[in-house]
Amino acid sequence: MGLASRIVRGDGMRKSRLHNYEGERIDLGGLCYLPQAIASTILRKFLGYRPEVPWLGYRAIRRLHRLIRNDWRLLEFGSGMSSLWFARRCRLLVSIESDESWYARLSRYFTERGLSNIDYRLSTPEEYACVEDYADHSFDFVLIDGIRRNEAARTAIAKARRGGFVYLDNTDVPWDEYRAARETLLRAAGSPHKLHYFNDFCPTQCSVHQGLLIQTS
Repeated sequence: MGLASRIVRGDGMRKSRLHNYEGERIDLGGLCYLPQAIASTILRKFLGYRPEVPWLGYRAIRRLHRLIRNDWRLLEFGSGMSSLWFARRCRLLVSIESDESWYARLSRYFTERGLSNIDYRLSTPEEYACVEDYADHSFDFVLIDGIRRNEAARTAIAKARRGGFVYLDNTDVPWDEYRAARETLLRAAGSPHKLHYFNDFCPTQCSVHQGLLIQTS
């Protein structure tokens, strides 16, 4: 792929950086976040700066900021800067990670920032979606942003309380595992009134991505 094509299309799997993988172009409301996406991307690439917010769509972050309450219990498949952000906003965060080096690094972040309300777990791929020591319907919110997404989606539905919320990132990625996870959540939501898609730029990424928030029945 040539330089010009890479600038316009990113990884080459989309029409342009203004489109998600399904060909949906970002709207004007989402386009206003492009300067933030560019700035955070430059800071990360050249200075190693990692903004301590979820690397989800900007409008999704705003929605979660309004949604999450300080007495909630959160479950997260795939840890990251989102873990720091969530832990500061909830009573308990259970975070599952499969990468050993990233687990060690983020564990240091938790200690350095004095965050003690986190049950942080390093898991094998085979056990990644297994959270059997927590009762079903015991979490208010679940984020799916790691490996084994369809298995994690099934676990999320079981562990989220009735009327709770589940967010699946990268729902536009054209891979079977991602599509299966999205279908699992759509079936769990049941009604179109209980789901919301976010088509957005994200921190540190200058391409449009899609995410899905559902409320469980």
